Amino acid sequence: MMLGIMGLIVIAVIAFFVIKPILIKKHLPQPVIINTDNQPTIGAAKATVHIVAFEDLKCSNCARFNKELMPYIRKHFIDTGIATYTMINLAFIDGSMPAANAAHCVYKQNSTLFFDYTDYIFEHQPPETENWATIPTLLNFANKVKGINTQQLAQCLIKSPYDQLVHANLTQAMQLMNGNVATPTLYINGIIVTPLTKSQINKIVEVVK
Repeated sequence: MMLGIMGLIVIAVIAFFVIKPILIKKHLPQPVIINTDNQPTIGAAKATVHIVAFEDLKCSNCARFNKELMPYIRKHFIDTGIATYTMINLAFIDGSMPAANAAHCVYKQNSTLFFDYTDYIFEHQPPETENWATIPTLLNFANKVKGINTQQLAQCLIKSPYDQLVHANLTQAMQLMNGNVATPTLYINGIIVTPLTKSQINKIVEVVK
């Protein structure tokens, strides 16, 4: 009789762990397809989880996200090889196009420095209402990141070569978000993370990995 009870408990536990992700997934938003070609990405190439963040470098909420949630995502998902992480850079806040161009100029110069540079910007970001994303300020920020060739960055910034790419990023964001673009917006394997909390991130990762 005891063996029968133990067997039922084992079956119940197995069923719980099999059925629970299915039930959770059923109540999550439907996944969307996101084009991440030529977008800055870090993490293990073979990871089955792909986290995509839409951000604007002048966005104060994005700065808060990068200070409060991004370290958690790095520690638990990127550094562990569970996930890759892609940032899709937008410029829909007034005056943010130079910052978007600067980030992509750095990415083109040395892709490994992109996140070092954007991390520094978010860490030292002036108020969103200020017109701070100017060439002198962006070069000053770049001077604080080891390895960036600021002379090359200055020449790139003057040309502003990534306007079209950043506009395309915004077009994609508008399509995915039904015209209501908000940053930061996070997707995990195409599933939007809402609310944007640690618990919701964990829930979705557990379902998709």
